[in-house]
Amino acid sequence: MTMVDQICSPPELPQYLKNIHDLKPIQGIPSDEEMIEIHDVIRMAQKVVEAPGVGDPVLLYQLTEHLFNAQMFRYRSNYLTAVFPEDNTYTPPTLPAHISVSLEPIAGTPSDGEIMKVQEALRSYQQFSSVVSMFDPRVNMELSQHLFDLQIAKYTQNVRQNQIKSTSGEAPDSSSTKVVEQTAGSTPDLKATTNNPGSGANSSVSDQSARLVPKVDVQNALEQSNRLAEQANQLIERSNQIAERSNQIAERSNQLAERSDQSFEHSNKLAERFNELFERLNQHSEQSNQHHERANHLVEKLPKSVEKLGDALKVINKVLVRIQHAIVRSHRGNTIDALGCLVNEEGKTALFSKLKRQNILDRTSQSGNRANCRLQVVIEGGWEECFIPDNWLGELVRFFGIGKGICENESSGKLKAGKSDEARNKLCDYLSSALG
Repeated sequence: MTMVDQICSPPELPQYLKNIHDLKPIQGIPSDEEMIEIHDVIRMAQKVVEAPGVGDPVLLYQLTEHLFNAQMFRYRSNYLTAVFPEDNTYTPPTLPAHISVSLEPIAGTPSDGEIMKVQEALRSYQQFSSVVSMFDPRVNMELSQHLFDLQIAKYTQNVRQNQIKSTSGEAPDSSSTKVVEQTAGSTPDLKATTNNPGSGANSSVSDQSARLVPKVDVQNALEQSNRLAEQANQLIERSNQIAERSNQIAERSNQLAERSDQSFEHSNKLAERFNELFERLNQHSEQSNQHHERANHLVEKLPKSVEKLGDALKVINKVLVRIQHAIVRSHRGNTIDALGCLVNEEGKTALFSKLKRQNILDRTSQSGNRANCRLQVVIEGGWEECFIPDNWLGELVRFFGIGKGICENESSGKLKAGKSDEARNKLCDYLSSALG
């Protein structure tokens, strides 16, 4: 079956994950968009994995399996044509400026230090996953694929070196025992030619191995190592998932240990790999604690910032009210009716309109016994009169926010005893400054 005919099927998703992306089976080599969708769904599943009744660790595991298979398809399409891994060059994606780690292209088999550097870059970038302006899903997908390619290249080279050791008569380590047994069918006489290694037989062994190695189907060996990599996909843990899901490390490490016993008995290199992962996890935990401390510090500063913002908005609001009053004042031919156009700090004009509807402001409706209700206002340099009863003074000074000290409280429209004249004077000054 060619790669074009192969199908990579996702697990069945619940509705809340389908709302993110409804993953479909992938035939052939996955596209960038299909890979990004898988990463998006996994991030959402990781966020809710511990939520009661919603999170599903089994589904999260199945999604990571699906991601591994899709990444393996892309790796094989890009690098399987090369006979030897040292012929390949692995180019990282371009990282944004806020990521301090600098990555360079890697030619041939990557070193442990180069792989750890890519892991650090991926962890640093995924810390910004909740900040839309600083996180690009495509860069995240490309960086994850780059790390995967390096890990598979490292693994493939280790398998190939163990195969070469077995053909030259060297005793393979325990991690290569099963690889030799599985490839023995294609090279039945290979072990028989290397029974007498030693300093006295080096020349004959080398000549004999040189004649036998070309007979080995290198392409088949690489394909077989890829199949072994697929069978050991649970052994190669995704370091970015380990960093994000620290509470699942113990369970994942147990799974890796069980499957490593099945595939590579007594593997010292795998144990060293786990130790490195745990060390990186501890470093990540320390960094997370630092981020939490910074977040708490910002939260402590937030109330003061909000208070300052509220004060600034109050000042802006007062300026806008003055601007509106200036616009009304600039209109030529204003009469006492212009009072109904003035807004308060809440942007309302309804109070004077209500007075007008009740025929209170109309001078012609006032009788002599209400002359003490007269209120004079300067409009366009001249005095205009309106009549406002005392029982409305409290509402008006409260409405325009000038009732401090003369109303019973800031939200009350009721004047204190003996404050009617003071309220009428304040209202006269305020309205005259707005329309005069």
